Amino acid sequence: MTASGRPMRYQTVASPYWPLGTTVKITYGDRSAIGIVDDFGPAEWAVAQHDIPAIVDLSAEMMADLTGARSNSVHVRFQVLSWGAGRVFRGAGTGYDLAMGRG
Repeated sequence: MTASGRPMRYQTVASPYWPLGTTVKITYGDRSAIGIVDDFGPAEWAVAQHDIPAIVDLSAEMMADLTGARSNSVHVRFQVLSWGAGRVFRGAGTGYDLAMGRG
C-alpha cells in the first residue's frame, strides 16, 4: 500500500514535496506518462546522492515504459498538471526548489 492508502499501480508517483493527489506529466526523451502522487519518497539521502536531486520516484511499470528498464536513475522533465489536496511529507530539503519550479 502507498501513503495514500491505494495499492501501487502504473500511475503511482512518489514525491517527498508534492501533496498526495498531485497530477504530474513525466517526460523522458520523446515518451511521456501521466502520474498521480500516491506515495512519499525518495528518502532525503537518495534525493541528495544524484547530480540533479532525485525528487520523484516512478512505478516500475511507468519507468519501464519510459526508459525500457524497470529500475533506473535517469533525468526526466516534469510538469505539474494539478496540485493535490493531500498530505505533504516534507516542506523543505534537497531538491525542494527544483520540485516547486524554482530551481
